Amino acid sequence: MRFFLLLICCTIASLGYSQEAEEILQEHFEAHGQKQWEEIRTVEISGKLVDERYYGFPMILTYKRPGKIRIAGVYENKRFAQAYDGTVAWSIAPWKKQYQVETATASEELILRNSYTPGSPLYPYREHLQFEGLRDMEGVLYYAFTMAEEAYLKTYFIDTENYRLYYEQIQTRFGSQNLSMLKVIDKYKSYGGMLIPTAVRFEADQLEWELVFDEVLLGVGANDKLFARPESQ
Repeated sequence: MRFFLLLICCTIASLGYSQEAEEILQEHFEAHGQKQWEEIRTVEISGKLVDERYYGFPMILTYKRPGKIRIAGVYENKRFAQAYDGTVAWSIAPWKKQYQVETATASEELILRNSYTPGSPLYPYREHLQFEGLRDMEGVLYYAFTMAEEAYLKTYFIDTENYRLYYEQIQTRFGSQNLSMLKVIDKYKSYGGMLIPTAVRFEADQLEWELVFDEVLLGVGANDKLFARPESQ
């Protein structure tokens, strides 16, 4: 009898916890304008790539559903490009040892694929998120959700007042090289209720990478060839 009552109490607590998580996610998606974002297929953002010396260089980020992304611009008078076509990530950049088209490194691909998502990056995984309650990040308590898949383990930190996403902890779960990065969003702009970060910063051991978003164009279209790896330099 005692065990039966304990089981009932645990079940009720679990249902309450699940309901709380669902309500938090609903508030979060509404805060980010997710419903409107679902109607947008392509996004083009002009801005700056900021290197470890805090120098800014012009760049254009192009995103196309369901996950193709390209970041291209000019770095010290030479063109650079990084892209993911849904299968393969590649790059060509003057800051690398060889200025030629190469398969992206694990860290380059990790940054590239997490640089931008229309609306909330939690939305595609909404059925598979684990609510972790309140967690501390840099001295502040946030609602935390984790998403585990074969390739990655991600922890998302959502503000308890405005329900905006401010941090993502990203860890790889494949290969011999374990990578861990912190993605930081300080502020957002609102476009008709749809939120877009003003900048996205990635922090890891011996690495800091920032993309500053200035102007945004929605639904401009993008040819798939834009994301495909060039056959030659």
